[in-house]
Amino acid sequence: MKNQYPIGRYQIPTEYNKEMINQWITDIEELPYKLNNIVSNMDHSLRNKQYRDDSWNVNTLIHHIADSHLHGYIRTKLILTEDNPNVSTFEENEWVKLADNFNDFNESVMFLLGIHLRWATILKSLTEDQLERTMIHTDNGVVPLKQMISLYAWHGNHHLEHIKIALGIIEGE
Repeated sequence: MKNQYPIGRYQIPTEYNKEMINQWITDIEELPYKLNNIVSNMDHSLRNKQYRDDSWNVNTLIHHIADSHLHGYIRTKLILTEDNPNVSTFEENEWVKLADNFNDFNESVMFLLGIHLRWATILKSLTEDQLERTMIHTDNGVVPLKQMISLYAWHGNHHLEHIKIALGIIEGE
């Protein structure tokens, strides 16, 4: 179970403060750079390494992060420009079967760099009122933007740890 949730399962925050929100925004902003640092000199033969039996490999994880965080970016814009928009899920296990999942992972790293730069610009500009704006999620009901930010910060760090485990990267070395 540790390799499945190396940083623990996502927990909806019971309280929010400016420091927490700023840290989540920083986590989102820095994710592509951390990811790029890990994989930029990686031998491509390692792209199929898994963090546990029957898990996604490094290549698929990177493409999945890009797919998911594109949704986060778009959801942020929808929340800020529409009144309580409806958002849907995406079938991640089906998305990874599509042809672009077999592209080089560096394409998704570059994609993440661009999306996260734009996303971080928006997130850093949010007012308290904007953080309270909501969306209606197909599975999770009404979700405030500040909660969504916490989820995507966790999501990026969660999969970053999966990649480190797959590649045998131990912190402090």
